[in-house]
Amino acid sequence: MATIETALGAIPESALGITLSHEHVLVFMGAENHVYPWLFDWEQTRERVIRELTEAKAGGIATLIDLTTPDLGRDVRFVAEVAEASSMNVVVATGIWRDVPRSFWERDPDKIADIFVREIEVGIGDTDIKAGVIKVANDAEGVTPQAEPVLRGAARALIRTGCPISTHQWAPKEVGRRQVEIFQEEGAPMERICIGHSADTTDVDYLKELLNAGVYLSMDRYPGRPGRPDWRQRNATVKALIESGWTHRLMLGHDYAPGPVMAGVEAPEAKRSGYLHLAAVALPALRNDGVSDEDIDTMLRDVPRKFLTGKNSQRPA
Repeated sequence: MATIETALGAIPESALGITLSHEHVLVFMGAENHVYPWLFDWEQTRERVIRELTEAKAGGIATLIDLTTPDLGRDVRFVAEVAEASSMNVVVATGIWRDVPRSFWERDPDKIADIFVREIEVGIGDTDIKAGVIKVANDAEGVTPQAEPVLRGAARALIRTGCPISTHQWAPKEVGRRQVEIFQEEGAPMERICIGHSADTTDVDYLKELLNAGVYLSMDRYPGRPGRPDWRQRNATVKALIESGWTHRLMLGHDYAPGPVMAGVEAPEAKRSGYLHLAAVALPALRNDGVSDEDIDTMLRDVPRKFLTGKNSQRPA
């Protein structure tokens, strides 16, 4: 049986359970948590994160794929602590988000791959916590000259280690197409790649084009963002892809990105965990629209397991 690396060590694939494809445990813009720690109330932050993870666990979620990179304040020790307290499986990421560090501008793709491979095979920082996924990101600006070597380095790290890639794309401008082209140029196995934020568009033809290249899609950012599709429109796109035979290549998530509690500020009143909109709202609506429990289970259990382990099914004829 295959195993998957998490913040608390390797787990058997059978332990993954219901898995959300694109989430965060705690996010900062940059690394302020590491360099200005006095700005934050860590006790309140820790308590809130544990509460939300525990609530998600009680709501049936077993695993989060946490796509937090160094430029989003990644702190795997904190993640391990709250994962243990909540009994949540958390797959942590190597890679780089949109803010490509200047030090990476001068590195060629092989040197970038070396960094990612080290975090996959040895551990992140001075811990033995290993990355179980590689994160790369390109937004409305497309794949910039600074970002392209990061994508190529990620592809080479995937080829060397078998660790899958999950991307951030700007779907309204079809940025995933260029991501796929670069991965193809590098000879990366398409069935180990997931193009994220794909529910930010309702253009089913574009999404089918990506799927026909052999990748997975993360249909996330539920319940929606201002100026982008709401959760009902996201559901409609997911349903259209299911009806076209692509259930086996779709994963679901929220891209929930909780921030810290600032020092001297009371934590906001507790609301339903941001990890539970799908379970509480969107999935019941999909069922009411005729999507089967089998299809929903496939997207939440089987597809993330195949993505993380490399045990993939064939696309439809």
